[in-house]
Amino acid sequence: MPRLFELWADHSLSRAQVAGRLGISVAMLYRLMRRHKLPPRPKELKAPVPDPTPEEIAERARECRERHYAQRRAEPDQLTSSKVSQWRRGICQPGGARHA
Repeated sequence: MPRLFELWADHSLSRAQVAGRLGISVAMLYRLMRRHKLPPRPKELKAPVPDPTPEEIAERARECRERHYAQRRAEPDQLTSSKVSQWRRGICQPGGARHA
């Protein structure tokens, strides 16, 4: 158990890394933590994800639009016209929602 105490005190290691070095699961690490009354560790901080730039947003929108158009072009014309005619008659709503 001295190795557990040593690794637990090293805050540069994540909980998963401590468990890995001991050869146990993270769940088992938590059981040992409770059994040996180890002090809580500070929460692991995740690296912040920066907001996308306007150029990145435009690129992502272009990719989504291209994928959408490719999916529409891949649909058989008969299926597409059937969906449109059903929508016009009020049988279904765009996006698959049923008309109440």
